[in-house]
Amino acid sequence: MEPLNTQKHNDYQGRINRVMDHIETHLDKEFSLEELAAIACFSKFHFHRIFNAMVNETLFGFIQRVRVEKAATLLVSNHHTPVTEIALDCGFTSSSAFARAFKTRFNMTATQWRKRTPSLYCRAEKKETKDSPESHGRRLLTRDVRIEELKSQTLAYVRYIGPYEGDAALFESLFSRLYQWAGPRDLISGQTQCLAVYHDSIDITALDKLRVSACITVPPGTRVTGEVGKMQLSKGKYASARFKLGPSDYYEAWNGLFSQWLPSSGYAPDDGPCFERYPPMEQEEKECGKMTVDICIPVKPL
Repeated sequence: MEPLNTQKHNDYQGRINRVMDHIETHLDKEFSLEELAAIACFSKFHFHRIFNAMVNETLFGFIQRVRVEKAATLLVSNHHTPVTEIALDCGFTSSSAFARAFKTRFNMTATQWRKRTPSLYCRAEKKETKDSPESHGRRLLTRDVRIEELKSQTLAYVRYIGPYEGDAALFESLFSRLYQWAGPRDLISGQTQCLAVYHDSIDITALDKLRVSACITVPPGTRVTGEVGKMQLSKGKYASARFKLGPSDYYEAWNGLFSQWLPSSGYAPDDGPCFERYPPMEQEEKECGKMTVDICIPVKPL
């Protein structure tokens, strides 16, 4: 049994995660302190302070940041969508409010950002990667990127906020905690899928604010407790490419899909998080520290 203080911390974290999920899935809506405090089951008089203590960011600072960073992502991935439309879709009440928030966050206008940033995964200030099609082709197990029509899925998750790139031990810890919760509840079977869902762009969001959720598929009515949360993966079209990757290879694989395959595919990224899916038969089958993984991106026709 977990120490009491750990149980309390996990319970608080689970409540905060519910609020983050609600904000992320209703980003175009207005939020009130009363509404979000009720979702967390905290008094509105204390919720703001609790959120700040748990996330190291004020509640409405978090909302503003997620909105402007989501807009930055959409500006790059949806070049033909007007800036004002993207601003409204991300919850800004006017183009002028969006312009101020964007300039404050990125020190440039949205139009300048769109021209300057041709791909989220080939930013100049990021580390150099081997971008040749041949290098990515060697890592692909299946040469073609498939377009899959996925059904809506219910996911149980354990979430982490902070740097995660190349940290295999972190992901093992997250999935271990999730499995320790799921095993006694008979939620693990041969049909269970494991995913890592990414809520932010590693090229836009500060490293200490990045969110990743280690997930398994569960029945819709599953009750979650403590630090384990529950969310829905939206149905729709997803581009899926299979790789065999070591801990330091993931950025390059994502980069290849966004900077090489996507621009010539006839598709644009759709709204919703990207994720990695770990095929069940390959889950424990490692070769020289590499794992088989499907990188999945929600897409829509251009």
